[in-house]
Amino acid sequence: MLLQLNLPTLMTMPLPAETESTGSSLKIKGRIMRHEEFSSRLQSMCNILGFENVQISESCSFSSPDSYSDTMQNCGEQDAVIVVSCKVHYNPNWGGLYGHPHLIDRVKRSTDELCPAGFLAPFLQLYKFAQEHIYLTETRQGEHHITFPKDLVKNDEEKPGNRLFIALDKVAEPDEHGAILPVSTSGSRFSYPLSAKLRQALDAQNYAWIPGRSMPIGRHLGADMFFFTCAAEEIDRKGPFYATLFPYLQQLVSHQTPHLRAAEIHLRQEFNRVIAQLTAERPGTFPKLLCLAGLDIDMAPAAGHGEKYFVPWKAYLETVDGSDSERCSLDQDDLFVRLIQ
Repeated sequence: MLLQLNLPTLMTMPLPAETESTGSSLKIKGRIMRHEEFSSRLQSMCNILGFENVQISESCSFSSPDSYSDTMQNCGEQDAVIVVSCKVHYNPNWGGLYGHPHLIDRVKRSTDELCPAGFLAPFLQLYKFAQEHIYLTETRQGEHHITFPKDLVKNDEEKPGNRLFIALDKVAEPDEHGAILPVSTSGSRFSYPLSAKLRQALDAQNYAWIPGRSMPIGRHLGADMFFFTCAAEEIDRKGPFYATLFPYLQQLVSHQTPHLRAAEIHLRQEFNRVIAQLTAERPGTFPKLLCLAGLDIDMAPAAGHGEKYFVPWKAYLETVDGSDSERCSLDQDDLFVRLIQ
């Protein structure tokens, strides 16, 4: 059985705004801390907030819901601090707060720990193949065509595995009868007249046409120009990333930093889920609760560097004093200021 990704019906939440140069709403530069420094500053922040008998629980964001319930029960009447994190691979362009590796040697990454990059990998491979094998052409007569292998055109034949198909109505211009037909074929390649809308979009991006030349579409392959079909047996719908990332596959693989964007989207949804669960199950006598979310930076690509880094992102604070309770959320800037005080 194939699962076809229908983006408008699957989306359950808006994507976070891309406010940073990395294409993420997460601030990375100047926010990366060594893990030991983060732990120390978190302890100091808790002391300032009046936490007593603090019990800190660190957990990956794909932990089972029962793990958070167990944490609440084990704390008893102690104040609790829960850190929810998601792993993402290090990029030297992010910079650092307390120093960071400058020389990067690519080495084999560890696969012992789950992370969004592993979930995205097969879909990124399909997307990169399409980027390299879809061609844009301006003929010497001034016509504009788009050419790609026939395997990227969906038909009634079901083939095994995950597949990427071109949305013909987004890239090709129909004829006067409304039919989308190739203008030429060469072996296993089909050429279609380029849609006027796509041509306008490319011109708006100052795309450099070369008469008589065909060029790979590359970064111009947008999220609305293709879709995935997924073999049910090849995707774990009970896995930690299916619910949070599957609805956004097209946006993720075509993003400038797909792994960071995926980690952000996954972490945002998991943080909201954990907060909802903890506040619903929290005993009335529970003194204080702080739930903090952030990125665990995977340093495996940096040979010779075993230190751990962390990027704090968001926090939720709840206190109970008799019949009164206080709830507040801290965005990244507010959280960072409190941590470095």
